[in-house]
Amino acid sequence: MVGLVLFVGAAGSWSEVSASSMGKSISLSSVYWIFYKEDFNHLHTEDPALIKQVAAGPGTYVLEQRAGGIRLPRNVIPVQYFFSSAGLQAAIGHHQVIPGVKVVADDLENFAVTPAAERKNPIPALREFGDAARAKGYRSILMPGRDLMRVPGAVCSQRPGTTISQAYLRCGLPTAAAYAPIYVIQAAAVETNLSALRQLVQDGAAQARKANPHALVLATLSVSPNGLYVPASAVAVAAEAIHPYVQGFFINDLRPSDSRMLGFLRALSKS
Repeated sequence: MVGLVLFVGAAGSWSEVSASSMGKSISLSSVYWIFYKEDFNHLHTEDPALIKQVAAGPGTYVLEQRAGGIRLPRNVIPVQYFFSSAGLQAAIGHHQVIPGVKVVADDLENFAVTPAAERKNPIPALREFGDAARAKGYRSILMPGRDLMRVPGAVCSQRPGTTISQAYLRCGLPTAAAYAPIYVIQAAAVETNLSALRQLVQDGAAQARKANPHALVLATLSVSPNGLYVPASAVAVAAEAIHPYVQGFFINDLRPSDSRMLGFLRALSKS
């Protein structure tokens, strides 16, 4: 995801997120969180008290690709992220895993940096990532992109007349939760269409938990899905819509300085 959600499907109906009521509130310290390091550091600088609530939860993970920069709070978990199993195995082989990191993530996408074989057949590749991580004592997070459903020549892909979310579910990507303790459903691209969002997350979470009853399942949200401008309050509505199906959220953005990320957390905590 590299700090943003790629365009992988239709944005849906904007009117569905303009609900006037927010529903049941979500305590910031009651759920799991994932942030990119740039986002987390900006939020921490802008509102340390609010981020203290976030970090007081059951688990707050911060993704980074290299060591250095502002030191994370003691109770925040650093995660090194990759775009393929091959990338992780190369880092292990060349001793390039960040010292002290105990969790690694696979953001498997339809990117040129990812080997074609992994893009065309992602579930075995995700299993390889989980196995390689576990063999070296790392916990793993799997968060494959729905854009994998549009890879030419893929083992399983989007069919004419169906949505990319339907392909993601039909092809069973969430079953890869069997190979890792944490699985992330990339849902931000449809967050402005609450019915599509609920179906994707509810069905995806059900697949993941059937494959691994112990899996932690999270979903992505963004204030700029597909580059759209989404108010913080609307992202909070989306979070509440899928909260019954997931144990936390992965928040990312186009720009770490975007104040709407902070607004989202504030709106959620006050809903």
